[in-house]
Amino acid sequence: MPKPALCAACLCVLVASLPAAVASAADATSPGATDDAQKHGFDFLMGTWSVQNRFLAKRMQHSHEWLKFQATGIEQPLRTGTGNMEYYLTSQWPDFIGMALRLYDPQAHEWTIYWSDNRFSRGVLQPPLTGSFHGRIGVFEGADHFGTLPITVRFTWQVIDRDHAHWSQAFSSDHGHTWETNWTMAFTRISEDANATSRPGALHAAHR
Repeated sequence: MPKPALCAACLCVLVASLPAAVASAADATSPGATDDAQKHGFDFLMGTWSVQNRFLAKRMQHSHEWLKFQATGIEQPLRTGTGNMEYYLTSQWPDFIGMALRLYDPQAHEWTIYWSDNRFSRGVLQPPLTGSFHGRIGVFEGADHFGTLPITVRFTWQVIDRDHAHWSQAFSSDHGHTWETNWTMAFTRISEDANATSRPGALHAAHR
């Protein structure tokens, strides 16, 4: 092929590829291109909440007796930017205070949730639960024991709207084939301010 024809052909290819190249560059620099939506999965929860609890009286015994009680949840982001922390206070058990630590792994795009409290955990973190959000639903699971019984624990979060959310805990002793829900919480927002409570230290749910 003569050189002039070759140059013309190259120019045509270059011009034709410009729109795609410009579009790719725009995509790469747009805010949504590098934004990790999963990282913001718990953003809806930050603030102070009134929590209506339903707690199964006897677990893994086919019980249908539910206890109902109130709690306060305080949710705040970690200053490290790597997750958030919850404090949970209820008068259901004397002087009960619980703490949930939620850490985000940007490589795996997953959350890991740890729990401890001053009554059941006795100063140690309980085995972690790992999972992620898909739309308005977040599911987190992990291995644990209920007494001597090996179980899988599942937390399920549901975002209802800006001021309402739902949480539930379930146990499975058959590797997830069947589940017993033993704790549910209905969250109603008090304030977007994590300090908006007259009861310091208040918070969310343990699985012990």
